[in-house]
Amino acid sequence: MTRTYSLAEVAEMVLPPEWKQPELWLMRRLRRGEICGYKVGHSWRMRQTDVDALIEKYLNTHTPEVAEPVSVLEGLSARARRRLAS
Repeated sequence: MTRTYSLAEVAEMVLPPEWKQPELWLMRRLRRGEICGYKVGHSWRMRQTDVDALIEKYLNTHTPEVAEPVSVLEGLSARARRRLAS
C-alpha cells in the first residue's frame, strides 16, 4: 500500500515553519501543475514520490554560470560609439 500525505503533513515535513500559509503555497503549485499530487474530493494528497520530486525541484544544487565581461562599447549604438571616439 502506498503511503500518502495531506498538504499539512507535507508542509510540516519540507517547508519552513515560519511560512504563514504553507498549505496554500502547495495548493497553488498543485493547481498550476508545477508539482505532482492528486485530489480526492476537496483534499489534495501527495505520495512519497511526489514529495521527493518537490524537494528535488526546489533543491538549489547548481552554481550559476558567470557571463564573460562585456565592454561598455558593445552596448552602444554605432552613432554613440562614433560620438565617443571623437
